[in-house]
This record gives sequence, structure tokens and C-alpha cells, in this order.
Amino acid sequence: MKLPGLMIALSISTMVIADPDPSALQYFQQKSIAPKLQEAYKAIASKNYEQALEIYKPLAQQGDKIAQFQLAYLYQNGFGIPDKDEQMAVAWNIKSSQQAFPPAQYELGLMYFHGMTVPKSLDQALSLFQQAAVANYSLAQYMLGIIYSDGLGIQQDWAQAVSWYSKAAAQGVLPAEYNLGLIYYNGSGVPVDTTKAISLFTTAATDGLAKAQILLGSIYASGLKGIPVDKAQGFKWYTLAAKQDLVLAQYNLGIMYYNGWGTPANLKMAMTWVTKAAMQNFPRAQYFLGYLTQNGVGAPKNPQQALDWYTKAAEEGLADAQFAVAFMYHNGDGVPKDEGKAFAWYSAAAKQGLAKAQYMTGWMYQNGLGVISDLPAAASSYEKAAEQGMDNAQLLLGSMYIQGKGVPKDEKLAYAWLDLASTSSNTQVRNSSIKLRDSLAQHMKPQDVAAAKQLAQSYYAKYTTKAP
Repeated sequence: MKLPGLMIALSISTMVIADPDPSALQYFQQKSIAPKLQEAYKAIASKNYEQALEIYKPLAQQGDKIAQFQLAYLYQNGFGIPDKDEQMAVAWNIKSSQQAFPPAQYELGLMYFHGMTVPKSLDQALSLFQQAAVANYSLAQYMLGIIYSDGLGIQQDWAQAVSWYSKAAAQGVLPAEYNLGLIYYNGSGVPVDTTKAISLFTTAATDGLAKAQILLGSIYASGLKGIPVDKAQGFKWYTLAAKQDLVLAQYNLGIMYYNGWGTPANLKMAMTWVTKAAMQNFPRAQYFLGYLTQNGVGAPKNPQQALDWYTKAAEEGLADAQFAVAFMYHNGDGVPKDEGKAFAWYSAAAKQGLAKAQYMTGWMYQNGLGVISDLPAAASSYEKAAEQGMDNAQLLLGSMYIQGKGVPKDEKLAYAWLDLASTSSNTQVRNSSIKLRDSLAQHMKPQDVAAAKQLAQSYYAKYTTKAP
């Protein structure tokens, strides 16, 4: 393109004139466009999107890469137009990225990465991110870190991940600081470096990254990775994350207030934060509220409200809550007794491996409570609980083997389970087990007793360490 003024001035000359320097043309063009771009930016800042669109559109059509990128933004979000037009957003991002504009390359890369409007293509995304990252665009560097650390479409490469995350982190990209911290924290492709990890987490957390705050809260509150326990630090970071509406932080903060960890105990504050988490459908918080209201801790006793909270958590699959609901129906604790509902909820928790629920499911099968009596099913449930160290289940399973009820009669197995139950801290269980075991031994051959004792020793090694 030739400058009109230059053409008029030289048109009478017969000399051959070279085209004007492109860089000079670009300079003058940018000088003339800059005020318009600034005006459009102010329009976007004041949410006057129609005015911004009116300014950007002709500039984009003239080839300005910034205007093209901004026009794509308006179309993608439906700003200044009746409806979103994602196809136009893609088209303008393509035009801008073809002019090597890093923000447009990044945005277009995201579209290919997620398969938004354009077909998903990790190859295209990688290429665009690389172009923008080489131009020092921090968000593209961060995305390359993700791609290399997760091995998305390419071979996992921790060295490349560290390199790109480091570049993005140096420019203040908080998720890059956090992810880089995780690499050092877990020793993923690099030696574990807890000091460096904590430093990165702290930087990101101080600048407001909620997931870094809650991780620091957990590290300090529980003394993870050899870090000395510091409940006050844990309380501090949980508080900051909770104020950002992070549900796990809200629950943990409530527990800190409840137990007086890192802060004076405060039931009112505990209830406040746990309730916030429960209202976000966090099952563990709902279960805890059920416990508090069932027992009148921090609030008046209210069995029906407790059942409501327990049920919400139970329906989300929390085994402890399923057991609590079953227990309330089983005992008629503030609600009408309903053995059928009790059995259903005990069974749900038992299927998730909760030992006390497995025991209760066996008990209900054995006694025909809420379900038709089924001794083999009872024995099976008792065995699952017994293998997790449930002393009551060990006693009853041993008794079933003595009698051959629900299982084939087997004195050696009976002796082994009773011997294991005889170590219970529950006096009643311990005494009953010893009595049955010793009575059984009187009717067994000496060699069978010796074999049973040997079997019992193997059970000690396998099952006593799993006691809840």
C-alpha cells in the first residue's frame, strides 16, 4: 500500500520510486489506530459493547490484529450483538492469530484444546500454544505445562512441564505456581523438594489462589510431608479459602472451630461454616450437621432435622450418613421405627465397605429384621466385617461355624474367629468369645486345636490391623 500523499508528490517524476518502508507504514497506521483502540477499550470497560463493536469492526476489516482479537471476544460472549456468534469469534481469532498475535493464538488454541466451535485437535492447540508461548505469552506457557505434565496428545515430559510452568510462574500466573509446586511436592519427574513446593504454594496462596490456600491449610493442620503441625497456620489458610466459597475449606474451618484447633473453640462459628458447606451439598458437612442436631450440640436437639441432613448426605453416597439414617430408623430415634428402611440403608453402607454396616446387615439377615431371614447372607456379611476387625462380627461368625448355620460346620474356623474376638476391648464380647472358644476346644482333638491355633495366628496378622 502506498501513501496517497506520497504518490501525488512524485507522480510528475519519471524516476522509478521504491515502495515505502512497510515498517514505516505500520508505524503511521498504528499511530492513527491507537486512539480508536483506546476509545474502544474504554467502551468495553464501561460495558458499552455496542460502541466497542462499532469501533472494532472497521478496524478489524482493515486488518488490525488487536481489533480482530477484540471483535472475536465480543462475538464469543454475545456482547454488543443480540446473540453469541461463535463461528465469527473463531473466524476473527484465526485472522488475528495469522498475524502472530499471541492472545489470539492462545484463545484459538483453547478452542481447539476443548473442541469449542471447532473440532477438538490437540495438535492444533499445541502448535498455537507453542507460537504464543515462544512470544512469552504467559497463559500459553501455562497451557504447555499442562499438556506436557499430563501427556495430552504427546508423550508426558516432566522436564518440559517444569520449564513451561516456571516461565508462566515467573510472570505471575497463579495456577502455574500451584502446579509447579505440586510437581516438587509429589516429586513428579523431579526430586521431592518440599521447601520449594511450600514457597510456590505460599506465593500463589498469598495472591489469592483458593486451591493453594486450602492445600497449605491441610499441610499445616495435619503436618503433611514432614512439615511440622501448625494449627494456627492451618486455620489462617483455611479461613482465606473459605471466604472464597471453597466448600472443603468451609467444612475444615468449621471443624477447626469445633475442636479449637488454631483458634479458640467456637460452636457458633463451627455451625456457621459447616452450614455454608452443607448448603453447597457437601456430604461430609451435611453428615456433621446431622450429628450436631441429633445430639443437641451447638443447636437444640432436633431428630427430624438431623434425619434430613443425614439423608441428604446419604443420598450423595456417604457411607457414614447411610449408617446414621439406618440407625435412626432401626431404633426409632425421634422418627417412626422402620426396619425396612433401616435394612436398605445399612445395606447401602455395607456395599461401600463400612464394617459396622456390614455387621448390622448380617444381624438383620440373621434375625429377619426388615428382610427375610437369610443365614448364608448373614454369614457373608459378618465375614466381611470380621475381616475388617469387627469383634462382634468375629464372635457371631465363630458361633455360626460352631453350629453350621449359614455356613458349613467347621470347628477350626470357629476356633480361629473366636480366638481373634477374645482379644476385644469390649468386656462382653471378650468374655463370650473366651467361653465359647474354650468350650469348643474341649470337644476337639488336640491336633485340631493346634491347627486351629495356627490358623488363628494367621488371622491376627491379616485382620487385627484393619480394625476401625
